Amino acid sequence: MEPQVIEDALCPACGKKTLRTVVVEKELPHFGRAVIMTSKCRSCGYTHTDVIELEDRGHKTDRLDVDAPEKLNYVVVRASSGRLEIPESGLELHPGPFSNGFITTVEGVLDRFEDALRKVIPETEEARKRKEELLEWIKRAKDGKERFTLILEDPRGVSGIIPPGDVPSLRERGESPPPRGQ
Repeated sequence: MEPQVIEDALCPACGKKTLRTVVVEKELPHFGRAVIMTSKCRSCGYTHTDVIELEDRGHKTDRLDVDAPEKLNYVVVRASSGRLEIPESGLELHPGPFSNGFITTVEGVLDRFEDALRKVIPETEEARKRKEELLEWIKRAKDGKERFTLILEDPRGVSGIIPPGDVPSLRERGESPPPRGQ
């Protein structure tokens, strides 16, 4: 399938007709067929990326023991049906009706948790302390000072954790990487 480009769509963030969306069907290594949709607003910089899996491979759970800084570079492909968990910290990302898939690294997963925590406004002193503890834990984990387990569970079996050497480079295939988005 040739990429489909939608120009000048309405941006959900700023309301201007400056959103560009590219939709392409790809065969993703290790995961099968998927539709990748990336959007970026030329006015406000809003970005959105979604990976829509086209196959159901049955329940699958991947676990990665992040015991060395190099493992922060492992690639995480999370379909919209995938659940992420870091048991040592209590951090979890559950799928919901508006969940988006994404492709990132283990460090990128930590960045997503950090971004989400920074948006939380704690209502109690206990909640404020827990938020600060989690942000400190994430910083140590990103610095390679915390050993942890990343669990990626997907009832459809299309999410996964891949060593960086097993993922063909987008640039090697002449493609542009999707914009980082929520």
